[in-house]
Amino acid sequence: MKISNEIIAGVVVVAALTYASTVFAPLALALFVIPLVWPMQYWLQARMPRLLALAITLVGTLAIGVAFASLVVWGFGRVVRSLVMDAARYQAMYESVVAWLDGHGVSITGLWAEHFNVGWFVRITQLVTGRVNTTLSFWLIASVYLMLGLLEVDEVRHKKCSPSGPQRDL
Repeated sequence: MKISNEIIAGVVVVAALTYASTVFAPLALALFVIPLVWPMQYWLQARMPRLLALAITLVGTLAIGVAFASLVVWGFGRVVRSLVMDAARYQAMYESVVAWLDGHGVSITGLWAEHFNVGWFVRITQLVTGRVNTTLSFWLIASVYLMLGLLEVDEVRHKKCSPSGPQRDL
């Protein structure tokens, strides 16, 4: 009986973690980024007010994130541009393959029309916009966690490194 309860508890914990991934994934990213940007935050807050240093650190971190996202968009843009520029060549290759297949008794025209239609393009568009929305939500939540984490680093370090050890608030 005890083993079955442990198995059920394990399954429930795994299911809960799966559903909570929308919270834990941005948290994991923020916990990864905090040690990377903390030296800049520490250096800035030694020279200016803490909230101004936090704002500069967050803007700098977000600017770097936007720069990387811009590189990804630029790369995909280059790929799409090259595909568009070579569209005539791809069309000629497609026509030659279709002619060869038709010569051997294989017709793909019906298959092509069946799978690539307006509904397919609408589904792809919805998928892409959904992914963009999810990505932006992820980065927004991660940025909030990053801000809260950077605000708490001093307090955590002070509590951990105090001579009397960690103290509990009663």
